[in-house]
Amino acid sequence: MNLLRLTPISLPEFLDREARWPAGDLRLRWLGYDNDRAVALGQIANSPYALSDHLAVQVTVDPDHRGRGRGSTMLGLVESEAIGRGFRGLVATIPEAASGPQAWAEARGFQRHALRCDSLLDLRTFDGQSAVRAGVTLSDMTGASEAQWKAVAMLLQTLIADAPDMRDLPSWTLARCFSVLRETPASRPEWVVVAGFNGRPVGLTIGHALGQEIYSYFTGVLPDWRGRHVGLALKLRLIAAAQMSGITTMRTTNLDANTAALRLNASIGFRRVPGSLEVRKALSAVDFATSANPR
Repeated sequence: MNLLRLTPISLPEFLDREARWPAGDLRLRWLGYDNDRAVALGQIANSPYALSDHLAVQVTVDPDHRGRGRGSTMLGLVESEAIGRGFRGLVATIPEAASGPQAWAEARGFQRHALRCDSLLDLRTFDGQSAVRAGVTLSDMTGASEAQWKAVAMLLQTLIADAPDMRDLPSWTLARCFSVLRETPASRPEWVVVAGFNGRPVGLTIGHALGQEIYSYFTGVLPDWRGRHVGLALKLRLIAAAQMSGITTMRTTNLDANTAALRLNASIGFRRVPGSLEVRKALSAVDFATSANPR
C-alpha cells in the first residue's frame, strides 16, 4: 500500500485505519503472489470523491515485477468484480508528475477528468501575517461539547456540498463528517478551527496530520460570509496552530479550476508543487473482455 502513498505509514497506523473503515462502505482487495511474496495489489472501494455508480480503484505492482502483465491482469480482475456488482465506472488518482502510470492508465481506457494542484508553505520562514479583521470569532474544537461538534459537522456537511470539487458527487452523511473532523487518526481538535458570529458557525478549516506535515484538508465559508476575509483568517489561525505544534510544512490541494482558493493560497505564500490527476474509466462487459486478456 505504501507504494501508492505520498507519505508511508507504519503497520500500526495501517491497522488503525483499517479498524476505522466505515462499516457500510464497500472495499475489496486482491494480492498477486510470486511464490510466497506479494508483488501486486488491487483494490476497489466506495469513495466520497467518486460518483455513486463508480468505485475508486488502486492497482500497483512491485517495481521489480513490472512489465510482465501483472498490473493488467489485476485491473481485469477488479473491473470484472465492479461490473458484476453493477458499477458503471472506476476512478483513480495518479501523481501529476508520473508520466509512466498516466500512460499505462490511458492505454487501458482511463481518461483525464481533473487536475488537483498541490501547494506547500514553509512554516519555518512564514512571516506570521497579522490577524485579519473578518468580523467573526475564531476558536478551535479543543474541549468542545457534543452539541458543538454536531453543529460543526452540520456546517461541514453544508459546505462540502457547495465545494467545487464535490459537485455532482453524493452528499456526505453526518457520520462521514464526524469521521473527517475527529475520528480519523490524522485529526486533531486544535486543528479544527471554526469562525463564529453570534454563536453560529459560519466558516471552518480543518488540518490533518500527514507524516511530518500538516495537510490543510478543507476550508469553507457560508455564502453570505464570502468576500469578507473569513477564509484567510481561518487559514492564518490554522497556520499558527501548526507552528505551535512544531510543524514545519503545510500542504494543501485544490482543483486547478478553483481560482479563488489558489489565489488565497498564493497570497499567503504557498508555492505550487506537482499534484495529482483524477482519471475515470467507464465500464462495460466489452471493457472486461479486453482487460482480462492483456497482451
